[in-house]
Amino acid sequence: MLRAARDVLKRHGEVTSLAELHSLVLERLRRQDPRYRLSKARLLRLVALSPRVSVRVEKRRSSHTSRTCPLCGSELQDLYGVNLFGERVKLGRKCNKCGYRIERPDLEPRRYIFFL
Repeated sequence: MLRAARDVLKRHGEVTSLAELHSLVLERLRRQDPRYRLSKARLLRLVALSPRVSVRVEKRRSSHTSRTCPLCGSELQDLYGVNLFGERVKLGRKCNKCGYRIERPDLEPRRYIFFL
C-alpha cells in the first residue's frame, strides 16, 4: 500500500489533498484486486510515518484543541520555553512519533499536501 502511494506521488509530483491521494492510491490498488478497501485515516497514518514521503500541513483556527496527533494518532507533547522575564511559557505541541508540530493551541489541520 505504501509502495502504491509512493508510485502515485512519483507520477503526480505533488498531491494537494488527502481525498485526492486516497482516490489515486485506491485506483492504483484496485488494479490488482478490485475488492481492495482503504480508509483515509489509515492511508494518512501510513504515509505520515513513511520516511520517504513528506507531508506539509496547512492549518486553520479552531475552537477545538486535540491532545492527539492528526497525522499518526499518538499523543502530542507540550513544548515550553522561557520568556525575557524568566517565566515558563507554552510554545506549542509536538508529536515525537512523526514530527508534526503545532505552534498555537487554537490551530488544526485544514489541508494535507503530499510530496516526495
